[in-house]
Amino acid sequence: MEQNKNFSTESDKTTGTAANKPAGVQGRTTGTSPTQGGAQAATQRAVDTAQNAYEQTKQVVTDAYGKTTEVLGNTYDQAMTYGRENPGKLTLIAFGAGIGVGVLLASGFGGRSRTNRIAEPIVGALSQVAMEFFR
Repeated sequence: MEQNKNFSTESDKTTGTAANKPAGVQGRTTGTSPTQGGAQAATQRAVDTAQNAYEQTKQVVTDAYGKTTEVLGNTYDQAMTYGRENPGKLTLIAFGAGIGVGVLLASGFGGRSRTNRIAEPIVGALSQVAMEFFR
């Protein structure tokens, strides 16, 4: 009836035109209907798109990882070189950072106290001192 209209399928294109098929067989493929072939093609396109997106994401992440590793390596090398050239300054910076972290930890254990009011200015001052040494 209505289902036996002339449908052009992938097998029609490879084996000949729909006119070469006998009446009643047009639009049918071996084991699949035209809608199943379209669904398979859509599924394959979706899989291809997902694989392409995965490969692009993988490449972007790999590039970002490489750049980050390079930058961190350079920063580490600069810090080590600075430490070798200025061991006294590095010791004072480490000591100040230790005091700052200690004050922050001590202020976290209590409520709003004198330590809490003092911690922020001390950490700010130590941060400024450290920044001056690295310039």
